[in-house]
Amino acid sequence: MKFIRKSIARKAIFLSLILGGIFVGFYLYFKLTGRAELPLLWLLVGALSLIIIALLIFLWDVLIPLSRLTTQVTNLLTGKTYQRVTPKTIDEIGIMTHFFNEITQDLEKISYDVKERRRMSSELDIAANIQRDVLPKEVPQTPALDIVAKTRSAAEVGGDIFDFLESQDKTQLFIYIGDVTGHGVPSGLIMMMVETLVTAMVDRGINNTQELVTHTNNLLQPRISSRLFMTSVMLRWDKQKRQLFYTGAGHEHILVYRHKTESVQAITSGGIALGMVPDVSQIAKENQIPLEVGDCVVLYTDGITEAKNQAGEMYSLDRLARSLKKNGFKPSAESIFDGMTNDFSAFVREYVQTDDITMMVIKYTGDESTENKVKLTISKDQASAELKNRNWNWS
Repeated sequence: MKFIRKSIARKAIFLSLILGGIFVGFYLYFKLTGRAELPLLWLLVGALSLIIIALLIFLWDVLIPLSRLTTQVTNLLTGKTYQRVTPKTIDEIGIMTHFFNEITQDLEKISYDVKERRRMSSELDIAANIQRDVLPKEVPQTPALDIVAKTRSAAEVGGDIFDFLESQDKTQLFIYIGDVTGHGVPSGLIMMMVETLVTAMVDRGINNTQELVTHTNNLLQPRISSRLFMTSVMLRWDKQKRQLFYTGAGHEHILVYRHKTESVQAITSGGIALGMVPDVSQIAKENQIPLEVGDCVVLYTDGITEAKNQAGEMYSLDRLARSLKKNGFKPSAESIFDGMTNDFSAFVREYVQTDDITMMVIKYTGDESTENKVKLTISKDQASAELKNRNWNWS
């Protein structure tokens, strides 16, 4: 019977054969027994009864399940409330009913996923806006320095950071750049933690970069996963003596363009990344970078040096240093930054950005009247347009 129940056509043939068989049986019975009285009436009554029974079976087993299924499919297609249909048969209608249930279940999951993604997207937009608000819009008044800094995240929320913080007595300017491992929300959270800690340390009266790195690490390390850490370079500009100092925390090289010799020096930042070990007081050291008027300092994150072109070649420290040597003579930090950005863009072209990228150019002008403005970080609209176009050019 299962063979017959699996197909509407088989059911129809089976019922037809039964009806035909009974009809022939009646006919043969009357013919062989010689009972000719009212044979036609008996045949008609019997045939009619069997037809009614067959129609009821067909109605119950085919038409009613098909009608229920059609009603729910119509509700789905017209946007009305629909319900899943319990399969009553194992024929084509049963298969279609099962398929309908699977499809509606998948649609509900997709609808839930879409709502969740919209919610997460909204929350990521809020997080990205908060993060952008944390980044500085300008540098505190710093005679003799011309500074440009920009950052662009590979995702909605990034792990790169830079900031400019004045000491309580206004005689020191702390400048730092940092890069959390990876990118996205986890990196963004660590970035915000470090920014808060560094700001708090400077507000408490820290007066050198060695102490700043040490105390920030002491507070950060117990509070984050061992798999997450942040490399950084902390600079300190003594406004009165016009001297620049630095302490490294496992970050990239510091590039210095020497105006007098038109050469580039790559200084190893040294140290160990924030959050890797409990105590870095014996590792972190503050060193001086001697500067003359016209010299230029460039800080960057590995999103630049490790960016690749279509051929899979990395931009590398050497290319970045050559670009600084090519552009370092220019009169302003902005013109140097734009020139280096153009070189970077020409190399990577439209290759997909896979990591956060940040660069800072600090030019020692020696001019007391210099007014410093940090060029705004990439705005939300600019970032969206650039990511769509895969355009790396910041200028």
